Amino acid sequence: MSELSIDFRTAFRHHPAGVALITATVDQAYYGLTISSLASLSIDPVSVSFSLAKESGAAGAVLAAQSFVIHLLGEDQQELAGNFAQPGAPRFTSDQNFRILPTGEPHFIEAPVAFRASIHSSISIGGSRLIAAEVHEVLHGQRLQQHLVYQDREYLKLSELRAASASN
Repeated sequence: MSELSIDFRTAFRHHPAGVALITATVDQAYYGLTISSLASLSIDPVSVSFSLAKESGAAGAVLAAQSFVIHLLGEDQQELAGNFAQPGAPRFTSDQNFRILPTGEPHFIEAPVAFRASIHSSISIGGSRLIAAEVHEVLHGQRLQQHLVYQDREYLKLSELRAASASN
């Protein structure tokens, strides 16, 4: 790996990012993966962008799916985010509180907000794929909560950071 690549990776390791979970159904099997690259892209059409580091496994399923759900995870969903970030961890278990939407995608109902979307376009860049996804529906969670943030290989809770800041 080049020095530029190492510096780049280090810079983004320390850049805080929201945590999202993408779920899809392909051939009657459920797939999901955790990402931290989600960004707002357009209001017309309503669109988001994200990147996938590979095109196999859960990432390949998202690419093959007719549509998928992008969950903006809440700060109490750290374990869920970790499960979908690590191979072999428990996924789509009964205690994770998900349902299947009428359109077929798994939806974690405790996520503060989720978007049902489909791929509008994509482009390969190096070993990754940049996805532009059109949002078809906004799904609101069962309760309001702060969103989960990821920085320096650690999940952070904004409410705890705010409380610590207020006490100083």
